[in-house]
Amino acid sequence: MKVKKRGIVLVVSLIIMAVLLVLVGMYLSSLLTEKRAADRGKFVLQALELAEAGASHAQSELRQRIRQTMRANLSAANVNQAGNNLANYFNAPQPLGLLQDYAGFSIIGNTANIFLGPINLTNWGNYWSIVTVAPNGNPQNPDTDVYVFSYNYSIEAQGLVTQTTPNTTRRVGLSQGTFSVTVQRGNFARYALFTNHHRTAGGTTVWFTANTNFTGPVHSNERFSFANNPSATFSEAVTQHLSTARFYNNGATRLLNADSNPACCQEAGCEDTPCIDKPIFNAGFTRGADEINLPSSVVQQDLLNQATGGQNDGPWANGIYLPNDGANNLVGGIYIKGNASNVTMSVDSDNPVYTITRGTNTKRITVDYSANQTTVENVSGSGGTPPGTYNGIPNGIGDAGIIIYDNGSISNFSGNVQSDTQLTVASNSDISISNHIMYESFTPDDVGTSENELSVAGFTNLLGIVTWNGNVRISTGAPNNLNIHAVVMAAGRNGVFTVDNYNSGAPRGVVTLLGGAITDFYGAFGTFSGSNPVSGYGRNFVYDSRMLGGMAPPYFPTITSFDANVSDANGDGVDDLGNRLIWEDRGV
Repeated sequence: MKVKKRGIVLVVSLIIMAVLLVLVGMYLSSLLTEKRAADRGKFVLQALELAEAGASHAQSELRQRIRQTMRANLSAANVNQAGNNLANYFNAPQPLGLLQDYAGFSIIGNTANIFLGPINLTNWGNYWSIVTVAPNGNPQNPDTDVYVFSYNYSIEAQGLVTQTTPNTTRRVGLSQGTFSVTVQRGNFARYALFTNHHRTAGGTTVWFTANTNFTGPVHSNERFSFANNPSATFSEAVTQHLSTARFYNNGATRLLNADSNPACCQEAGCEDTPCIDKPIFNAGFTRGADEINLPSSVVQQDLLNQATGGQNDGPWANGIYLPNDGANNLVGGIYIKGNASNVTMSVDSDNPVYTITRGTNTKRITVDYSANQTTVENVSGSGGTPPGTYNGIPNGIGDAGIIIYDNGSISNFSGNVQSDTQLTVASNSDISISNHIMYESFTPDDVGTSENELSVAGFTNLLGIVTWNGNVRISTGAPNNLNIHAVVMAAGRNGVFTVDNYNSGAPRGVVTLLGGAITDFYGAFGTFSGSNPVSGYGRNFVYDSRMLGGMAPPYFPTITSFDANVSDANGDGVDDLGNRLIWEDRGV
């Protein structure tokens, strides 16, 4: 009986053990299933992250090739050959040729492509990506040596995790983006700062310090000088002709073919190396760049011709002229023969008004865009073009914008640029700024010195100030905290943008320049003791970002190469390739 009971206990024990084993097996199986599912989710997430990395890489590569590679290749190309190529892309039409020849795209059928990958990021995964670009309509040729190419593009990327069997893949893509590229003769207006010689005319070194910040391209045909850590900050490309830059080096200046002093402190792995002088270059610092010559007398003659309507001013007496055909039709711009004592811009009933004094004659010139008419009044004196209403706008022969040209100097220049007006004021000799020069339409700066808020993005008014054989000067009578909204150029030998008597008197605040400065030498604005102003003005130079999109004041001098700029369709100061994109998960 005891044996039988023991047998029953044994059988029951075995059954219990079997049930437990089954339950444990089921539990372990569920754990394994859950682990596989978790691993699968992890691998899918890893593959998706790899795909997104590939898409971001492709987007970055597209921006690099359009914004920088194309621009650099066009700038380095023979200007005549580049001009012929651009004409062929327009005439064929063959817009993809631009991407192939100057940005390194591969042409397949009717698309231009960039292939990236597979790129192994780890020992367990990689990605590939492709940018596909197609024409968005035919190229446009709105003006001489100006071409506009529009494109659609898409991006596809795949992430691959190789530590699973089968491998785990995921794809993402951007269905379609758009961008347009304007290729044109390069214009000096695109520079936030351009110096032929980056020093004062007296030979004094100009140091870039932490107080120096430029948000546009900067170039010198000599070398730049940098002091301290941190030093200056540059958002766009910085280029100089000489192969070495000057570094302050705690007073023991040195020349280095490097981005910093010492060169190592800009490199990874050199964290323990003291960095003495360290500027920040967000778009690179190129040394040994080609020299860019300031415009010649041939270009000056072109502006003179635009103002005179191509007429011979030799027989004309000193005075203020609006060249016309004798039948009340304007054929040029506004031409001043002899030194002008005053040029003032104003706005009356939404019309731009130019009040000009030459000798004893003062004329009030009112431009009516809606009626396509210009009215001339004699405020005092006589001479030059007779009073009356003339057909047309003083836009020069090329109809590019209003041009005012003085074959002498302009002693007092000031006023407001009407919201629809694009204007260049040029002279053979000095132009003296005596009061504020401001755009009627712009985004004001609420705090007085912020480069981020003061802007003309989205507006059309534009001013260029050019002197060919003199200086652009801020007079002693100009107010404190002066505003100048313009691209300023002193193109002649020893030409500077400077302040009269900058080294005497009390501090006068700052000059806020909304635009850029192109000069032969670097002009003095004021004197300082440490960080404290002693005399003259401080500089608050705010770049006009529209210049990077291809805008320039009418008839502003061009350089001997082509330049490429991506359009800003929204007018927000960010080009079309800078727009934030939303990626779509395309699955496996």
